[in-house]
Amino acid sequence: MRQFIALQPSPGFLAALEDVQERLRAAGVTGKFREPSGLHMTLAFIGEWPEEVTDALPAVEKPFSITLSHLGYFPEADVLWAGVRPCGELDHLAERVRRRLADAGIPFDRKRFNPHITLARKPSVPGDVVLSEIPVPAVSMIVDEVSLYRSDRGKNGMVYTVIGTSGVL
Repeated sequence: MRQFIALQPSPGFLAALEDVQERLRAAGVTGKFREPSGLHMTLAFIGEWPEEVTDALPAVEKPFSITLSHLGYFPEADVLWAGVRPCGELDHLAERVRRRLADAGIPFDRKRFNPHITLARKPSVPGDVVLSEIPVPAVSMIVDEVSLYRSDRGKNGMVYTVIGTSGVL
């Protein structure tokens, strides 16, 4: 079973992400835009693992806030994404998730954590569009749980299903 540990967007955060996707489309950006139900912020990608790793989910020590702030592009993955303001608590949470996976002997992608929400894959951005000029609403959400997702290949791409969560200590 293909799995990853991530944050689920709150309803207001999700609405802001959808708004950003619409702004990108209005600017002429095309690509494989993620369905709103698939938007999330990955803390650790596990990949194929035979059993659910719900026991590896850490509790959130103390709820904290993250705020949308900008757009970015990963050329090596051909991904357009929304980022958040720097947040030490978020970095610490991702580190705790990865430490718990490592301590449990569960392999995961060890790329440096770069907090983002994938908005579109294989985007095509018109030459006159400057991503940094597309407004991103400074919407915040409270992080008070961590979720384990299962990833299944569907006929229109990947389908993500939450299979477990952990809350606040």
